[in-house]
Amino acid sequence: MSTLSGTISGYVVGDDLEIRRTVTDLPDAIELAWLTIKQHNRLADSAAVVTKAITESDVPGTGQIEVDGGVGSDGTLRFDLTPDDTTALGTRTWSYDIQIKLDNGSVYTPEVGTITLTSDVRRATS
Repeated sequence: MSTLSGTISGYVVGDDLEIRRTVTDLPDAIELAWLTIKQHNRLADSAAVVTKAITESDVPGTGQIEVDGGVGSDGTLRFDLTPDDTTALGTRTWSYDIQIKLDNGSVYTPEVGTITLTSDVRRATS
């Protein structure tokens, strides 16, 4: 169920970014999911540069639990990073994790890793 050395790369600072993940081997349906991006994993959550909390409601710029999964069914998550989010990240390497809370109250961390974006060339968007 867990990926403890995930890597998100190949995306550009200032662009929209959808992070999609499938979560397997679920003992219950996903109620809530979080994406947290920090300079170091040991920092408090309040020090995160980007935090997204998603539910089954589709919220533009935040994301959605597209499939809540459960026993015998995979869950599907989509976290939306806006141009402001990816600009805040810049080109440095950040630590991130994805946590889920199930309907039964259990909390799991299916992914931990690093995210690094690439600088763009064009600055204008019109």
